[in-house]
Amino acid sequence: MQFHRPVRRHRRGRAALVRPGYTMGWRGPAQLVLVIGLVLVLALCDGATANQPHIVFILADDLGYNDVSWHNPDILSPTLEALAREGVILEQNYAQPLCTPSRSALLSGRYPFHVGRQDGALDPHMPTGLTLNVTLLPERLRSAGYSTHMVGKWHLGNCAHEYLPPSRGFDTFLGYWCGMIDYYTHRRSGSLDFFDGERPLFELDGIYSASAFTDRAESIIKGHDPSRPLFLYLPFQNVHTPLEAPAEYEELYPATMNADRRTYSAMVTALDDSVGRVVQALKDAGLYSNSVILFVSDNGGQVHSHLHSQNLYDEDSRDGYGGNNYPLRGEKTTLWEGGTRTPAFVHSPLLERAGYVSHELIHITDWMPTLLRLAGASADGDPLDGFDQWPMLSAGQPSARTEMVYNIDEKLPNAALRIGDMKLLWGDNSGSSDWYPVLEALPESSDRAPASARRSVRSSLGSLGEYPVYLFNATADPTERQDLSSLMPETVQAMLERLLELSKELVPADLPDPDPRGDPVDGVWTTGWCEPH
Repeated sequence: MQFHRPVRRHRRGRAALVRPGYTMGWRGPAQLVLVIGLVLVLALCDGATANQPHIVFILADDLGYNDVSWHNPDILSPTLEALAREGVILEQNYAQPLCTPSRSALLSGRYPFHVGRQDGALDPHMPTGLTLNVTLLPERLRSAGYSTHMVGKWHLGNCAHEYLPPSRGFDTFLGYWCGMIDYYTHRRSGSLDFFDGERPLFELDGIYSASAFTDRAESIIKGHDPSRPLFLYLPFQNVHTPLEAPAEYEELYPATMNADRRTYSAMVTALDDSVGRVVQALKDAGLYSNSVILFVSDNGGQVHSHLHSQNLYDEDSRDGYGGNNYPLRGEKTTLWEGGTRTPAFVHSPLLERAGYVSHELIHITDWMPTLLRLAGASADGDPLDGFDQWPMLSAGQPSARTEMVYNIDEKLPNAALRIGDMKLLWGDNSGSSDWYPVLEALPESSDRAPASARRSVRSSLGSLGEYPVYLFNATADPTERQDLSSLMPETVQAMLERLLELSKELVPADLPDPDPRGDPVDGVWTTGWCEPH
């Protein structure tokens, strides 16, 4: 496979090796060695950016498996679907079940339980952030010559300057630090969480966040020097709560729809338009032919499924969520497939093979080593849990991964492990464990998990005691309807032993109590009030 090599401009001073009008004469072997050395040095310098594609990583927030048009024709996402079908649709793409753990895994290449981020999402009052002991993807790409930009949601710690995007490898940042804000006022609990670097952005009040983010992305692309590789990280707010969408998108959906589902669907379409603008900007700037575009959701859709068990989950409810993962089981925050198996695709003119659906296994930790390989960047130093998946993505080769840890959370406690086709769930996985069709088509209690499937066994994880265990063939039964644990006890025991082995590597969860020092000041969320670690 050949990447297009961008035209390089001479760095300052390189063309001045020989003065104008000066004729160089040979003065002996020493001078010949010097000239050859200079030529080799220049060749090596020019090779620093050879075959480095532009990388645009688009991360959707809380977008469920059934919330894209290639899985559900009721959703209007024509741009995303066209990009997906012209690229490679990833049917076995996995993320973490929650925002902060997924973003940690993406940017560090480490399982959350290896860096203390396995237990939940960060609150803006928490005196912590993603550990400074790991080198993040943008830092490594910047060292490889990339211009690195972030536009959107951070959610990896805000209490110290050292935790923020400008200190973690991004040349520029526009977005919000915490987990959720109003789409128009950009406020959380009444205080502003919208920044350019660390400067509060009051002047964008009233602008829908997806529009503001896309405006900045277009500006970055338009102003980018094509001789330098670009890394643009776009973690959009859509479609996380609160449910808000411009009226023109809501009007595309029937007024008879469930109100939450209608607004949520409109938010997907707004995201679709934003992605279209970004791709067009790449084409207008002449960058598209040497670009790799990735689209991934950070976790499954949030259904607010506790309403189901209260018989309130019907077409008249307005629960404030609206996501959907059907026919997968569960939702955001769970280790069921509906919480972790998310829509994803890769789109690029550089793919050797395109226009097909891949059923190969890929995990969110795999993106870091994959992109480092594309960039020719070093992965030396920090250990990585991810695998280089470019041969699978580009040429349709088998996945480099045969084992995947969904999570190990010692506090809840629960854990899940995939080895080959088999998936084992252990621990407290009782919440949101059912199947939730779209609101308009919910059958009467027919998709509740049977009580007989909820049994306990003595685990080999010692002090964690007795908890339910499930075993599924995730390839043959992705909807997790047939528990095989009683039929395959040896497989259960072997996978429990593997979980026990992996749990010995666990770094204790770093999710401290909220600290009042993190309170907003003058109506703005703040930084610089904790000691980083």
